[in-house]
Amino acid sequence: MKVRFITTAVIWAATLAAAATLQAQTPAAGKAAATPALKDAKEVALDDSLPGVTKNDLADGAKENVEALLKGEGGEKTGDGKLFTIKTDDNIKTLSVGDLYKNEETAFKVTAIPRQSDKGGLFTVTRIAGQSDPQRRWTKVAGNGPQQIITRTTLLDLYIQGGPFLHPIALLFVIMVILSINGCLVYRRKTQCAPEFVSASEAALRQGDLKKFEDLARTNRGLLPFICRHMILDHETSSIADIRSRVEVATMVHINRLRIPIRAMNLIAVAAPLLGLLGTIVGMVLVFEGVAGTSGAAKASILAAGIRVKLFSTASALMVAIPALFIYFIFNQKLGVIIHECELIHERFLTLLAQRRRATGTAENKHGAVSQRRDADEE
Repeated sequence: MKVRFITTAVIWAATLAAAATLQAQTPAAGKAAATPALKDAKEVALDDSLPGVTKNDLADGAKENVEALLKGEGGEKTGDGKLFTIKTDDNIKTLSVGDLYKNEETAFKVTAIPRQSDKGGLFTVTRIAGQSDPQRRWTKVAGNGPQQIITRTTLLDLYIQGGPFLHPIALLFVIMVILSINGCLVYRRKTQCAPEFVSASEAALRQGDLKKFEDLARTNRGLLPFICRHMILDHETSSIADIRSRVEVATMVHINRLRIPIRAMNLIAVAAPLLGLLGTIVGMVLVFEGVAGTSGAAKASILAAGIRVKLFSTASALMVAIPALFIYFIFNQKLGVIIHECELIHERFLTLLAQRRRATGTAENKHGAVSQRRDADEE
């Protein structure tokens, strides 16, 4: 009986010990089994929220930062995958493909590094979350790259970001440069009324050598030689009044041709700001449409970045229009001085021609005789 009691007690003690051991081990095992499943579920959800990002792209402890970026006030889970090429002068030797960076509350992933060194380089990123385009300051979220990167923005980058309206503005700039070079060559006293031509022509008229005067007028180019060619044209059968009237009409036509580049410069000075304003307005409309679905700090950030880029269209137009306006006034003034000087020289030449004809008495007499003969024939 005593042995039976002891045996039963031992069995009960062993049973209680096994139950206690099993109870102590079951929660730990359950927790250990549940943790991987929870972790995997979290990783899957996080990777789904980052299109194009794999688990290997994120370093330890970086997933929370990325997730906070996406869930924050500025986070927008667009993931359009748009590519951008970034230039920088910072040291990016440690930068590697797959690094994640934050820029204007937008997440980017490094996809390629064509050139990198301790003095800067070039790398390509894709937009994995957010809507704003890259700006100058970059902050690392995950990866081996530098903590901060400052990009270099060139005029070509601003031109590309400015929109399609910068193309006609650039064309106007090229035309302005061509017209400026042309004006520097054309609107000169040496080109339109060279002192050598003036002195030689005046000497020929004083000597009465009209053949030499005509040869000088035909072999030279410019406004004054053009006037002289029409002065000597049919001068033997024309009165001084006829010569003056013929020269005025021909000179007016030639001056209008000379004013064509100046008028084109005036057109550029007027049209360029209008094109720039139109480009800015269209760009701002597109920016407003792009931020229509955002709110809070993200909306203000994207709006400010978009307007800053689109205003470059107006700035570029003004950089073309302001020089064009000054060049227009300069060339217009120079042409006015040249026209006035040619008029004075033309009057002096016409006076010399009239004196020569009075001295010889042939031209006016011949003209009078011809007129009398015509009148007699008519009668």
